[in-house]
Amino acid sequence: MTQHIGIVAGSAEGAALCYRTICLEAPAIMGEHDHPEITMNSVPLAEHMRHIRVDD
Repeated sequence: MTQHIGIVAGSAEGAALCYRTICLEAPAIMGEHDHPEITMNSVPLAEHMRHIRVDD
């Protein structure tokens, strides 16, 4: 049984790379044209930076 993979996006580039890598590598394990269910959630980087800037 395949697992559901969740991606928490910190940047568009990083999230896209993770998604692409999963989809490219999965067929070797799961079979042709197959990959696990993937959910992506994106929180704007500004939300993270607000806390980083105040050392929280």
